[in-house]
Amino acid sequence: MKRIRTALLGVCVMGMSLAAMAETIELKVSHYLPPNHTIHQELTRWAAEVGEKSGGRLKVTVFPAGQMGPITRQFDLARTGAADVAFFLHGALPGRFALTEVSHLPYTFYPDGASKPVTAAQASAIMTSLAPQLAAEHEGTRILYVISSPNVSLFFNKAVVHRPADMKGMRIRHNGPIAAQMIELWGATPAAVAPAELADALQKGTVDGMTFNYEGAQSFQFAPVTKSVTENNAYGGTFALVINAKKYESLPPDLKKVIDSTTGVDAAQRVGAAYDKAEATGREYFLANKVEIVVPTADERKAFQTPVMPLVGKTIDALESKGLKARKLYDDIRAQVNASKP
Repeated sequence: MKRIRTALLGVCVMGMSLAAMAETIELKVSHYLPPNHTIHQELTRWAAEVGEKSGGRLKVTVFPAGQMGPITRQFDLARTGAADVAFFLHGALPGRFALTEVSHLPYTFYPDGASKPVTAAQASAIMTSLAPQLAAEHEGTRILYVISSPNVSLFFNKAVVHRPADMKGMRIRHNGPIAAQMIELWGATPAAVAPAELADALQKGTVDGMTFNYEGAQSFQFAPVTKSVTENNAYGGTFALVINAKKYESLPPDLKKVIDSTTGVDAAQRVGAAYDKAEATGREYFLANKVEIVVPTADERKAFQTPVMPLVGKTIDALESKGLKARKLYDDIRAQVNASKP
């Protein structure tokens, strides 16, 4: 009888294991960008890949355009478990990601002596490789990858800008606290405006310009309200794809492996490369719409760079005084940037 009970118990355990393996687990993925955006296309592709590699046991459903919540709620959707995965903009939550924002410091992604930054593919791989240093301020989630777009430029609705002096008195939309400080140092006034509201704000003149990149600006169809773009590429914005920590830990080991193998540094580099490609396409979109593009001369680039570089030391010192290891992160980023070729 004892052997029979043991055998029956084994059958039950095996049955339960097989049932668990056969169970379909849904992952709800939220982001705030429109369906034509590069990241929505990537997340849709990722959903299919995860489904295939899991043998259909993981079903990934993507909710674009803020369907699950506005841009300012995206991270918390994943942190609280309202969504399982979210793609969000760090700059939309000023102060919450102070260490991550070290990467937003001016000209961080320029190799020493270079006239242009590294690519988004390179910058994204660098930031994702350093994700363990950022884990504490992403508490409640697990970072799947970080995307850095190091070519944020200035878009204007009426003016053509060659130097900061041309921006005096303007109201410029920013995408984070460091960008806001840079705008002030260039003589303009920073304004916080959500991307979905920008076209109307530019058309009505409630803002005179914005910090943005071409790929995002094309997705939001900003050409009709843009007169010129100044390609100063002064800093990089960051985004992250995160999964709720408890949800991740609840997954069977083989499904964790599916998530891990389809994200991480390699995925960040690939998605960053898609951003690079979309950036080039976006530039062509603005040229086709007769938007004037200003490529600053060496002297003009220096005019943008000189007033903002003191922010680097000032910001790092302030964060270090709060116990954050900002100097190590900055130095690690710079070391990898200088080992890269733009």
